[in-house]
Formats: sequence, C-alpha cells, structure tokens
Amino acid sequence: MTLVKLIDFRGRGKNKLLKIAIAKHCCKQIASSVFAISTLTIVSVQAAYAAQIFFGEDINTTATGNNENAVRIPHPNADIARNAFFSNLQGVKTETFETFAPNSIITTLNFGTDTAFLSPGLPVVNIPTGTLNGTFPISGNQTVGTNTGTSTVFRIDFSSPQKAFGFYVTDVEIPNNLSLRFLLSDGLSTIDGPVPTQAGTGGANNTGSVTYFGVIDTNNPFISVSFIRNLNTDDGLALDDFTIASTSQINVPEPSSILGIVSLGVLGIGAALKRKL
Repeated sequence: MTLVKLIDFRGRGKNKLLKIAIAKHCCKQIASSVFAISTLTIVSVQAAYAAQIFFGEDINTTATGNNENAVRIPHPNADIARNAFFSNLQGVKTETFETFAPNSIITTLNFGTDTAFLSPGLPVVNIPTGTLNGTFPISGNQTVGTNTGTSTVFRIDFSSPQKAFGFYVTDVEIPNNLSLRFLLSDGLSTIDGPVPTQAGTGGANNTGSVTYFGVIDTNNPFISVSFIRNLNTDDGLALDDFTIASTSQINVPEPSSILGIVSLGVLGIGAALKRKL
C-alpha cells in the first residue's frame, strides 16, 4: 500500500509552492519488532533556487496503548539519508553532545572553524543504551531535548554563513509537526519548509521513531536555522548529530542531477523571497 502526500518548501510570504511527494509503505522486519518505512521520492519542480533535501524516516510501532516506552529500532532509512548527505561533504565536524555534562544547558557549539549559538540554550540529556524511552540518542548516550508548545522552539545562529545543515531527531509522533526556517545571509530573507515526518499518522502510537533531515543549498547561504513546532503539544523531541558545512566543505553535483537513492529528494526552494522591512 502506498500513500502519496504533497508538502511544500517556500520563500517567506510567497504563495508559489514547490512540492515533493512522500511515498509511505509498510514492511516487516524479521526480528522482534515490526515497523513502517517512509521513503522520499523525487518530483521535478522549477524554481529560481535549487537545493538538495535528504530525508529518511523509520517508524516505530513497538509501543502499545498509551505507553511511552518503546524498543529502540534499527534506523536504516535515516542512516541512508545521512550517508547520502555526507557523500556531498568533506572535512565537516558533527556535534554529538557527548562531551557536555549531563543535565547542563548548552548555548554554544564548536564546529572547528565555525561556531553556533543556541537560543534558548538546550538541556543535555543522558539516556544510557538499553533504556526504553521515546526519545533517545543516536551517537553515544547523550542528546539534546526541546521545549514543548508551539511556535519557535529554538534557534541556531552561525558565526559565518553555511550552505548545509543536517541532524537526527527521535520521537516525532505527530505528522509534519516540525518545520525549519532558514535566515539567509542578507539578514532579511527567509525560507521555510517542513520536516516531512509521517510517524503518528492516523493517531498511531509511533513513539521512538527516528528521522534524519539534511539540506544542502549552494545558492542560498544561511546564517541561522529556527526549529518550529506547528502544533501546540506537550510531546518533546530529542535531537542529535548536528552537522554544518560551508562553501569549502561541499562537493555537490549539478542541481539537475537525479539522485536515485531511497530517502533522498531533490527540489527547488524559494522562488521569490520576501524581504522584511
């Protein structure tokens, strides 16, 4: 069974929508858990700016009823998206949050030649391997958690313009509840777009699902990324393995290239951007 849903990635304040399709199908893993796999397919679009979107999601169905505990599942789709994202990068550093003290609030991240500033600061959460939790880390035992509620959850400001950003997120239980807003290097223009998760579709309890999302945009360097919750909910998220890349760290094929990889999409973003006064 395949379900196709259109989403959009748009320039701030404009009505021109650029659409991609998510094809969702279910499969069974020969193990103790059964889970669904969401894959991103490619739909051609026309736009003044081209970006590459890397998306993979592994949906967890091991929790029952209202139980918030779930067995940690393998996440091959998310990893494929992450590996495809990294195949276009060189010399980058990934922040795994393992060097920070548990329960500390962090406001600064060091990416080697670049620095990122978190506003507000995020708590570092230590979740040992084997713990049954909705949220969990990807690398090591530590992750950062988010606030609940709606609107902007937090913002990352970069010390210099970036052209790529990628991360893992676990425990997104409401479809399309997370969006990103990129502030471009002119300090005025923004590009908005959803992280097209499908966990929780139809009210299913998909606690413990895993997503990877990455963006490479060589034409629109950005100086900040805001994480936005689209719905008012008390359900928290966990984020891990932040990666950024500047111009010298990207080796990207022509935007018109078709990358036939599961969980990888290519689309245009931001046809005409609205500048704030």
